[in-house]
Amino acid sequence: MDFNEWTLAPDGRSASHSCGFTLSVEGNPRDPQGVNPGRFPADLSIIDQARLLRHGVEAITKAAQRPASVKPKPLAGVKPAPDRPVLSIKRNNTDTETPA
Repeated sequence: MDFNEWTLAPDGRSASHSCGFTLSVEGNPRDPQGVNPGRFPADLSIIDQARLLRHGVEAITKAAQRPASVKPKPLAGVKPAPDRPVLSIKRNNTDTETPA
């Protein structure tokens, strides 16, 4: 059995193995706070179950650490904001008093 044959879900928080085992994580996929394993295949030993679980969590965290190569598409009918500097006016004049 190849323990590296994982298919990741589009949400990035769950994965399935070619043997039918599924796995999902809670929290941030880069640093999961909880792991929810599915049912293991009946013919796997306990050591292989632990190995399959470890490789699944590693596959999810590695996929979450890859940079996104594609920017999300803008919504239809919505113009993107122009890239321009933001102008900020700060008053540092201490000669005028503010009304109390």
